[in-house]
Amino acid sequence: MASVLAGFRPVGHVNGSAWNGQVNRYVIAAAEASATNVGDFVQLDTSDPGVDSAGFGAYPAVKRIGSGTAVPIVGVIVGFEVDYSNLNAPSYRAASTKRIALVADASDTLFAGPQDGIGGVVATASVGLNVAINLGTAGTSGAYASGMSIDSSTVATTATLPLQIVKVTAAPDNDVTSTSRPAELVVRVNTSQFGAAGLAGV
Repeated sequence: MASVLAGFRPVGHVNGSAWNGQVNRYVIAAAEASATNVGDFVQLDTSDPGVDSAGFGAYPAVKRIGSGTAVPIVGVIVGFEVDYSNLNAPSYRAASTKRIALVADASDTLFAGPQDGIGGVVATASVGLNVAINLGTAGTSGAYASGMSIDSSTVATTATLPLQIVKVTAAPDNDVTSTSRPAELVVRVNTSQFGAAGLAGV
C-alpha cells in the first residue's frame, strides 16, 4: 500500500540497496517539551549533553525538528526503546519525558512520506527538485501518528531546502494526480547532519 498514516519511513539507500533496519540510539531529554512520534525527523539537541544518569550509556540528544525549511537533520525516528520503568508507556514519546529513540540516520537513506496536498500536488516532473517539510502536529492519542509531511507548495531548485524529491513510490494505489489523496513520494535529506560536509547543530 502506498500511503502511510503520516510521517516518514526509511525505504532504501541512494545506491539502490534496501534499508536493512540499521539504526542508532539517541536520547530525547525530559526537558524537551515537544511530543515526538515514529516518523518524525529529528535534529541534534545541543542544549542537552545526552548523558544517561542511570549508567546505561551516553547517547547524543535529539529533538523533533523545529523548522521545515532550514535545519540540519539527523534522521527519522523508527521506534523507541522499551521504558522498563513504565511498561504501559504509549507508542510515542510524550512531552517532557526522557526516552531512547531509534533513528535511521545514514546520510544516504531514502525516506517515503506523504504530501500535505496544500496548493496542489507535486508533479512527476519535479523529481530532482527540493521541498520543505510541513511539521504538522505530533499525535498524542489514537494511532499516535506523526504530523510531518512533504510541503507540496514549496517545490523549488533551492538546494538549502531539507528534502530532495527522488521518485514517486511505485504502487498501484499511488495516484499522482489525486488531490484528495496525494501520492506518496520518496525523498532524500539535503541537509543531513552527517553528510559529507557536515552541518552545525541548531
